[in-house]
Amino acid sequence: MAFALSVDVIDAGDGTIKVTHTFWGETEREVRTYKREHEHSCEYFAAAVKDGRTIEELEEIDDDELPDAEEYEEETR
Repeated sequence: MAFALSVDVIDAGDGTIKVTHTFWGETEREVRTYKREHEHSCEYFAAAVKDGRTIEELEEIDDDELPDAEEYEEETR
């Protein structure tokens, strides 16, 4: 099994969801590590986490549901 962690960011100004980040990985630990790393590199995301303005949903997915960058790029051309 693989994992997808979706994190909705609630805007401080109007209380609506403006952005959703999805972190993909083979383990729950992996997706949580990616989230933590992003938190350190994105001020907007870090502020939302610190202020409790996020909604998280962790989902177990089949391994074949992990996105493939090359396939995605070909599909969006």
